[in-house]
Formats: sequence, C-alpha cells, structure tokens
Amino acid sequence: MTEDLTKWPRLLVTGAPVTEEQADDILIRTANLYLLDGNDKAWTASVYHALGLEPGQYANATIDSIRAVTKELDVLPLTLLYTSRIASTWIGGPHGWCNWDGTIGCSSYNVGKWPDRETVLSDWDTIAVAFPYLDLTAQLLADEGAGDAPVLGQWRVVNGHATEETPGPRITPPVELTEIDMFARLFGPGGERGVSERRLTAAVERVRAARAAFR
Repeated sequence: MTEDLTKWPRLLVTGAPVTEEQADDILIRTANLYLLDGNDKAWTASVYHALGLEPGQYANATIDSIRAVTKELDVLPLTLLYTSRIASTWIGGPHGWCNWDGTIGCSSYNVGKWPDRETVLSDWDTIAVAFPYLDLTAQLLADEGAGDAPVLGQWRVVNGHATEETPGPRITPPVELTEIDMFARLFGPGGERGVSERRLTAAVERVRAARAAFR
C-alpha cells in the first residue's frame, strides 16, 4: 500500500471529444465486465445478452464467459481507469472519463483504493495505445478532492502515448453529487442504466466486427 496518492483520490479529466463510433469502442473495451451485475435485474439480463455473457449461479456472469468476451472484444486489462457507462450501482449512477456522446471528461468520482503512480500510468498507457486518437489530460486530487485538496499527479495522453507530468493547477473543478442526484439514482427509473439497449447492442456489434477484422 502507498499513501502517495491517498486512499480515494478524485479523478479529473478534460480532453478533445471523440466521435460516437469511437466512444462505442472506448466504452465497450474499457468496461469492467465483473461489475455489470446490479439491482436492476432486467437491465443486467439485457446487458449480458448484448455482450454475450452467461449468467452465473449467483451474482455476476460466469468466469468462462467473461474471459471469452474479454478476448472477443479485446477488453482492456485496466485496474483503476475502467469506465462504468453501461451499468453501475454507484450512488451517482453510471460514470466514466468518456461518455456515449463522445465527450471526454469527468470530475465527480474517485478512484482507488490506495492507487499508486505506476498503476495509473500503466492504465493510461494501455488506454493510449488502444485508442491513439485520444487527446486528454488527467489529474488526481488528494482525499476525494475535498476543499482545497492539492493536485497529486497529472498525466497526458496524446498520439498513442501516456506520460506523467509535473502537476499544474486544477484542469477542471470537482463536481459533487447533490441530494437530487442521489435520489434520482436510487428512486428514479433506470438509475443504474447508462445507455439504451439499442445503442448498447449496436456498439457491441460494431466493436465485435472491428476486432474480428484484426484476427
């Protein structure tokens, strides 16, 4: 364990937008397939069907189907910087540093726990190589970004490469969830759903075809 980046640092990201087709590629291949099972069982079933995952005896998909889909779709082996735009039980709902409309950026959630610089850089490098069109800057703020929390680290992703930089001023202000946000997520319809079933199915098929062409 390292305390350099604190326990749950706030992730800030800003960057140039990508196309919706590129967003499909990013959000399918940076998803954490182990975290798609939620309380909305109808949505879990739809997500599993779209991705080709097999329900397990208890929570989550079977390990064999996760491994098969990971290989088929070339899902990236990310430790900290995966996206959760398909489904999420987090109090703020689906989230991630890329959105389905191609927007690149985030400021409302933390990563961890106890991340280290080597893992952060490794994740960004994996992302940069997979999506060389990305042009973004990321920062981590100490202690969940509370108050005047300092910038502990800064990373640049551009032209297929990731590098750690000397931290500068905050690239964007952290955004805190409001009670309305949390109530909407907990009690509103579809609070765990980050995308329509039609868009998800189309995105998976697009990525599946693109990855098959590389084999």
